[in-house]
Amino acid sequence: MNSGSDFVLGRIQPVTGVHGYDAPIDLRGIDIEQAACEVEGKAAKSCQSSSDKDSDGGYGWVVVFAAFILTFSSYGLSCGFGVFFSSYLKEEKFAGATRLDYAFVGGIAFGVGLAFSPIINYIQGRIGTRATLALGNGLQFTGLLLASFSTKLWQIFLTQGLLQSIGLAFIGLPSLTIVSPWFYKRRVLATSIATAGSGVGGIVFNLGTQSIIDARSTEWALRAEAIITLVLTSIAICLVRTRHEQYNAKFTFFDRDCLKCPAFWVFAFYITTCMFGYVVVLYSVADFTRSLGYSSYQGSVASAVVQVGFAIGRPIAGFLSDMYGPTTITAISYYLSALFALAMWIPARNYATIISFAILEGLVVSTIFPTAAPTVARLVGLGKLNVCFCMSWSFLGLAGTFSEAIAAALTSSRSEDPTLYRNTAIFTGCSFVSCACAMMWVRGYIIAKDKIMGTSMAANTFDLLQVKVSNIDIFKSCLAWPSKRA
Repeated sequence: MNSGSDFVLGRIQPVTGVHGYDAPIDLRGIDIEQAACEVEGKAAKSCQSSSDKDSDGGYGWVVVFAAFILTFSSYGLSCGFGVFFSSYLKEEKFAGATRLDYAFVGGIAFGVGLAFSPIINYIQGRIGTRATLALGNGLQFTGLLLASFSTKLWQIFLTQGLLQSIGLAFIGLPSLTIVSPWFYKRRVLATSIATAGSGVGGIVFNLGTQSIIDARSTEWALRAEAIITLVLTSIAICLVRTRHEQYNAKFTFFDRDCLKCPAFWVFAFYITTCMFGYVVVLYSVADFTRSLGYSSYQGSVASAVVQVGFAIGRPIAGFLSDMYGPTTITAISYYLSALFALAMWIPARNYATIISFAILEGLVVSTIFPTAAPTVARLVGLGKLNVCFCMSWSFLGLAGTFSEAIAAALTSSRSEDPTLYRNTAIFTGCSFVSCACAMMWVRGYIIAKDKIMGTSMAANTFDLLQVKVSNIDIFKSCLAWPSKRA
């Protein structure tokens, strides 16, 4: 049965061990989310099931637009660090700074704030989503503005690195979870459109930043980014609405049931290995282009082409995921990412090959962002989406912090060498193979769990972590035909 359907199989399905109910529940012809509400003793009107008039439409699309702006101004902004990375190396901006030092600045800017995702989730529960976004907006603006006045390396670490990273996390985390509760059938598509803002932002900030650097300086580029993100994020905050109350969303530091679930740890491994490859591609393409003898502007164009792939690939991934399932499309995407990294990046010696690699890799490498939240929703339900997502996202932050530093350590000592990034490309390809295999395991887990529950889209309000799945069932389900929609 297609999981996009609003109705479950026409039979009586026993629900054992879920919220303490052992009696079989007659679900014939009943909306699965509505049935879950009745099991929990909630009124139909307060539950906001998938048949609600606002599901898959209504104000939900305004929320998608707001989330698009938020990802544009946070993750999209971080995508532009590759231009600063190349510029810092070329100009030898700070005395005594090495390639590894600048790589750590980029890693900190992307990952440190996200590593504290559970804390940010708790703060969001205490002060509200809008206040959380506003706090992040102020921190990000302050970090960028102060970075433009920095004259020492440690100041860049604190401003463009740490302060911007915390601001990004306070904006980026809520932006990835506010969309899912508004949608049912088109959940992944809506999330992918929202996260496409990161790709569009990457295009704008890569090309725009390089143009400002060429015309003025890196200092003015940082100031321009600070003003642009401040204004856009403020507009998005005014538009945001949430539906956390309808699904009793948890805003705690962690959830013990999530920690006991093997699927959570496999998903965390997937995120970690995925970020090892993703951040390397994100930040290294511009400098790799320059290492082959091309100009800084050509490097920024190559980096922007990766973002074009993000902007195009994420909605495509969302559309296909709503047909075949987010885990299926994610696994395929990262097997392709590994193939492109190993077969195209390593032998690349001319600009045409670099651009081809950039667009193809960009189309598939950022699939994690539109599919991560919907996948977590399938694993734990909407009630625990926020807490479990933030717990897993802390692994993303840790991996993102060190991935570019690892890439820098794997490069040769010469700045203009055709084989400068060979070992880095091999590391990237192996990372993508690992994350794709992990997602195949998660796919098998979801399919096996759905079979146990008797429907291919388990009730969003059930405590899905109480469903026990055997390793044999997971293994058998890993390679199930995509129509199973995991």
